[in-house]
Amino acid sequence: MTDFAWREELSGSFGKIKRPVAEVFIKDKKGKWRALTMYIDSGADASVLSRSFGELFGHDVEKGKRIKMKGFGEEEIVAFVHTLDIKIGNHEIEAKVVIAENDKVPNVLGRKDVFNLFEIQFKNLKECTRFMKKSAR
Repeated sequence: MTDFAWREELSGSFGKIKRPVAEVFIKDKKGKWRALTMYIDSGADASVLSRSFGELFGHDVEKGKRIKMKGFGEEEIVAFVHTLDIKIGNHEIEAKVVIAENDKVPNVLGRKDVFNLFEIQFKNLKECTRFMKKSAR
């Protein structure tokens, strides 16, 4: 079980707000684990990295499968699907992650290959998100 404290940020519309984030580790192309803070988003189909982080971790962004994604609203972004090793707490997983063609997106921990492996609880009173690895059946 791993708890991630929410981070207070300033919203242009609502003032100070606590947002669910997780410090995860992503294995770069040289095999080194690198820390990255990502927003935890149960409404996101997949995890997303901005292009600069994809490149920082050594990926040739455009070698992934090219897709178009929509976020909030109707604007599409072009992104490329990659398979990455991710560590959440003490648990290492392999997940499909999309790397955007630009930096106009936040780094997001989404549903694909993540939410099916963990019981995830948004604990409002404790202002944290709890990840519990599901047991193998």
